Amino acid sequence: FYRDTCPDAETIVKFTTARIYSDHKDVPAAILRLFFHDCFIKGCDASVFLNDSNENKSHRIERDAIPNKTLKGFDKIDMIKKELEKVCPGVVSCADTIALATRDGIVL
Repeated sequence: FYRDTCPDAETIVKFTTARIYSDHKDVPAAILRLFFHDCFIKGCDASVFLNDSNENKSHRIERDAIPNKTLKGFDKIDMIKKELEKVCPGVVSCADTIALATRDGIVL
């Protein structure tokens, strides 16, 4: 799909992940754990990134679940997503961004 809609998507993710890794060697482990937690309940849909509580404390969000409270790397995925949005706005999903970043982080 991205070959036609955002041909540079994988390259952008690869190079941005590598740039982040050069400063933060722990990023691949954090992103892998983030990916695992996202995929653990009802599939890999980037739902762990959602914050739709609108400051309503009675509205539970996945990110606030006890196993997810110690997750790290949200800011790194946001950085990668920001680079993708510069080139292909609204094309590459958050779920695909984390999957590609996880793959590239593990390779590093």
